[in-house]
Amino acid sequence: MRAESGEEALKQILRNEFAVVLLDIRMPGLTGFETARLIRDHPRSGRLPIIFITASEDSRFPVDEAYALGAVDYLTKPIVPAVLRAKVAFFVELHRKTEELARVERSRHEAAISARDERIQMIFDNIKDYAFIVVDTEGRITEWKGGAECLTGWGDAEAAGKPLAILFTEEDRLSGCPEGEMARARECGRAEDQRWLERKDGTRFFADGILMALNDAAGIHVGYVKIFRDVTAQRLAADALQASEERYRTLFESIDEGFCIIEMHFDDKGKPVDYRFIETNPAFEKQTGLIDASGKTVRELVPDLDAHWFEIYGNVALTGEPKRFVDEAVAMGRWFDVYAAPTGGPGSRRLAVLFTDITERKRTDEDIRRLAADLSEANRRKNEFLATLAHELRNPLAPLQAGIDLLRSAADDTATVNKVRDLMERQLKHMVHLVDDLLDIARITGNQLSLRKERVDLKNLVAAAVETSQPLIDAGRHRLTIEMPEAPILLYADPTRVAQVLSNLLNNAARYTPQGGRIMLAVHRSDTDAFITVTDNGIGIPPESLEMVFDMFTRVGREGNNMQGGLGIGLSLVRRLVEMHGGTVSATSAGTRQGTTFTVRLPALQAGTRMHPENQHASSGNEPVATQRLRILIADDNTDAAESLSTLLEVSGHTTCVASDGRRALAMAQDFRPDVVFLDIGMPGMSGYEVALALRKTPGVEQAYLVALTGWGSNDDQARSKAAGFDHHLTKPARFADIEQLLRVFS
Repeated sequence: MRAESGEEALKQILRNEFAVVLLDIRMPGLTGFETARLIRDHPRSGRLPIIFITASEDSRFPVDEAYALGAVDYLTKPIVPAVLRAKVAFFVELHRKTEELARVERSRHEAAISARDERIQMIFDNIKDYAFIVVDTEGRITEWKGGAECLTGWGDAEAAGKPLAILFTEEDRLSGCPEGEMARARECGRAEDQRWLERKDGTRFFADGILMALNDAAGIHVGYVKIFRDVTAQRLAADALQASEERYRTLFESIDEGFCIIEMHFDDKGKPVDYRFIETNPAFEKQTGLIDASGKTVRELVPDLDAHWFEIYGNVALTGEPKRFVDEAVAMGRWFDVYAAPTGGPGSRRLAVLFTDITERKRTDEDIRRLAADLSEANRRKNEFLATLAHELRNPLAPLQAGIDLLRSAADDTATVNKVRDLMERQLKHMVHLVDDLLDIARITGNQLSLRKERVDLKNLVAAAVETSQPLIDAGRHRLTIEMPEAPILLYADPTRVAQVLSNLLNNAARYTPQGGRIMLAVHRSDTDAFITVTDNGIGIPPESLEMVFDMFTRVGREGNNMQGGLGIGLSLVRRLVEMHGGTVSATSAGTRQGTTFTVRLPALQAGTRMHPENQHASSGNEPVATQRLRILIADDNTDAAESLSTLLEVSGHTTCVASDGRRALAMAQDFRPDVVFLDIGMPGMSGYEVALALRKTPGVEQAYLVALTGWGSNDDQARSKAAGFDHHLTKPARFADIEQLLRVFS
């Protein structure tokens, strides 16, 4: 191909492929050297062989400059055709061979690329778990490979040309997520993403993917490739696990039971020696009292923890068998209900421990067991007391019955009648004493017993007690010794109750001392107190029983002996009466058959101390003797009691009328017009209270003297009688002497 100038030559070189360039040095416009320089500088022709043609002689041709510009040879004019053809032929053949080699290389390269593309396509066709999507710079799909169709439901042809945004959910599209993802990939080279994508049918799947920027060989951005896979199952499992963990954490933190994860520590011989708290719940501290336990060993927190806790937990860790148990941590002062189970799989030495502090429950259980034992013992004592009471009440009934029989058969024998009367009086007094003790105990227990305190000499109280107890002492043929100081010992006390205390102690000594025993009553005083001791040489009290000797219904040492009985309430009554006076009572004994000493301490008055009685007696005893005869109405549903009282009153010169119930008494009162009315309280139909209220409203009877004669004698009972309109309250069995005194006062 021929060119007339350097410029035209350059154009031809850029348009066509040449094997060699014959370049004249002298040309219009660009010279040959300038043209050669431009040919060498262009990437397309930089390696093109150049042969310069010159008219200069060889010696004058600038060979160095020519070769520097990439010339391979030069020819001088006139040109020899054979030389020209030979040199051109060489470069043409060289070009042909070079082209052939290039063609072969291109074919090989194209084959390699084709094989690579086939392998890549095969990979795409067989990898259905991953989608490979190529998009241009605008985000439009150009390639749809791998599992793209399987994962999204869009076919290759359907997806081509559509925006990548078709895979995003509507909310993500509206929020600009597709554009944001491409911007991050363009800026950082890649954008990893995990999100919910949408299939062609509108269903969603969770994708784990990456978007990478694509650049060509020149580094120019040409698009993106997005690779992702469906991890919905993993996501749902993760969500389920998270929900499970949240539920676990909520349960872990909200349960009242203590919970912890512990890791067992073993020594070189495999013996469990300690454990570390890995995790604890909020209730742990409340249940154990241990603060900030996580990360610490139990030896750090409780150095003296009982060894069996390590053995139990160590066995669970080694065998893998869970265990439920209740045990005490003595070093912590607590009881626990525990469930321990291995956790962490085979080889793990960690345990999950769920537990509750049951210390209070154990104490409650122990208190309940103790209470049950106490109730059982109280029930036993009650049953024994009832049996004893029945026995003690029957004892005087036999001689009373015998006395009645004797009176029938020997009514004319004055000596026999007197003897029987004395016997019956003694037995009746014994029964009254039993009932009085029972009533006193009931009143004290109900805080209904009041003391009538006054200034009194202890010597007189001792004498009254001895007089009361003398028959029982004499019956046992005991020798009683009394030691009293000459100087008076003054007390501010209820004389009846203190005498009752001393009498009970003397009676107790008489009962529990074998026939012919020795009893001593000794009195002495300190600066502030009086001390009375009652000592016997009787059966004694075992040391273990001294603490309970004053308990209700206790009859220590009573079993198996034939001493005189008792209800087991005397000493209890003694203690309560003494305590009501501000004193104390105690018992000492060297043991069985070693005798017993009871010591009473009572506050004593200093000489010259003056006290005012808390309660005055109803009468002074100096009232004039009644001279008039009275009309007396007696109402009692116990006919024998009413008739016997009526007979005694008539013998005394009074006129009586008897009613067996309240209504009849009220009717009889209107005709009989009594001066005095004795009313039983617990009558059927109409009680004594109701009769008294009605009598106070009945003309002609409203001023009658009303006396309650009843077995109810507490302070509340007496107050209720007064409120109902009664003038006086007598407790059965009332002595006839007291009734006569009452009538004299009325007269």
